Amino acid sequence: KSERKRMRRVEKVWLCICLLSLLALCVEAKIRRTFSTHTTEPPPNFPNYKTQYFDQFVDHFNYQTHNRQGNSLTYRQRYITISQYWGHPTTQEGINLQKHLHAMNCSGPIFFYTGNEAPVTDYVFNSGLFTNTIVPHLGGLLIFAEHRYFGESLPFPAKTVFDQPEIGYLSTDQALADYARLIYHIKQSTPGAQNCPVFAFGGSYGGMLTSFFRVKYPHIIMGGLAASAPLAFYGSDVSPYAFTETSTATFEAARKGCSHQIQTALSHILSLSYSNIPLLWHKFQMCGSPGTLADALNLYEWVISGLIDMTMLDYPYATNYGIPIVAWPVNSTCNIIAQYPNDLVLGMARAIGTFYNGTGGVKCYNTTKDVPDWGVCCGWDYLSCTSVYMPQGQNGMYPYEAWNMTEDAEECRESFGANLRKDWEVEHWGTRDVKGSRIIFSNGMLDPWHTSGVLKNLSDSLIAIVIPEAAHHLDLRGDYPGDPVYVRRARVQEEEIIIQWLNEWVRENKK
Repeated sequence: KSERKRMRRVEKVWLCICLLSLLALCVEAKIRRTFSTHTTEPPPNFPNYKTQYFDQFVDHFNYQTHNRQGNSLTYRQRYITISQYWGHPTTQEGINLQKHLHAMNCSGPIFFYTGNEAPVTDYVFNSGLFTNTIVPHLGGLLIFAEHRYFGESLPFPAKTVFDQPEIGYLSTDQALADYARLIYHIKQSTPGAQNCPVFAFGGSYGGMLTSFFRVKYPHIIMGGLAASAPLAFYGSDVSPYAFTETSTATFEAARKGCSHQIQTALSHILSLSYSNIPLLWHKFQMCGSPGTLADALNLYEWVISGLIDMTMLDYPYATNYGIPIVAWPVNSTCNIIAQYPNDLVLGMARAIGTFYNGTGGVKCYNTTKDVPDWGVCCGWDYLSCTSVYMPQGQNGMYPYEAWNMTEDAEECRESFGANLRKDWEVEHWGTRDVKGSRIIFSNGMLDPWHTSGVLKNLSDSLIAIVIPEAAHHLDLRGDYPGDPVYVRRARVQEEEIIIQWLNEWVRENKK
């Protein structure tokens, strides 16, 4: 592919962080970020959980989709439940709520995670606000649903699931229908659940799904928390350059002049890629002998990737999102590069270790191995071409790259045979002017995605919570001693609103 395409960095992230969100280094195509920690082991003192499966329709909307025997095509959707607190609240607010729910033949509220672009275990073990706080406080039943085409929830064999036409059943609408049907199944098959309110939550793309879920299925869920949910679709009021410009601002806020030093360092790295690869290899302590121009450009992209990703994961304590990252990585990066004013390339080589060498154990770098374990091909790429296309360019301290919808459309056709429908998201969901009720939109101001989210109240029950000193959906994580006071306040506010809405639901549904 062309060098221009090689150098282009376009964000399609929830990740993840998504996220989150979400995220593999990819130099031959646009980089679409997600949040996928691939966590398989629970943290210490994690509540008991149970993994279950449910037979879902592959196609909820076409009654002609069936197998050779004439039966509807189905697949096994994985979901995880935590029920040890259900009916056993630990706070007075929860006890009071429980009394009213018991009178309605409900054992306790149900909380439902709208799974996004990774294995469901990634979210189960990184949602401490609910697993450790809200659910125990209110005596709730907690359900984490896995998104179709991710983790173990594959509608077709792994070898063909991303082929055409099999991948065509991957969409936000199909996923939401999965969630609606799963909730209906659980409520009908679980004693004490049929008459219970369901509150949804999710982060990054999962936050988008929570918002969409509440708007489209208000009879299934009574409210939702959409954390770090970007809604910057084509036709919205969000600039295609908002993400990288906000990432730049995050670095500049950490230390005045930092973004300019990084911009200069990147320019020098690119220059050395063409003029002196051995020196570049030496400064970055790369493994092996100096590589080719393509290897040097990979290194250049690898550095940019680390810088962008650390702004989403700029948490106040060390974390491991597929790679160990130090506390406050943006501040650390700015502080380190400032120590090398006369050799900014060397400064960047040292500073990028805040993201790629968080433990200090990496002795030499390999740009193909020293990357986060965020492999998400190809489900998220397909969603980015279809259900959640968001125009993205690059600006700020990063090399300028114009948003090019023609190129996006060509890439989607090349990769998946999918025709880009630029207006679909706005026609189908709208933009940041959400219509509905009982949705909390939370956004951390350090997160580059916050400029694509809902930042002001849209009504008395469409509430925006803006959190200074917080990165991508930090509020969904559990309490930690290093959390800024703003994050602690946001979690308290979120719980208070959820309790208020649950009590409102009780009053509305009492017979």
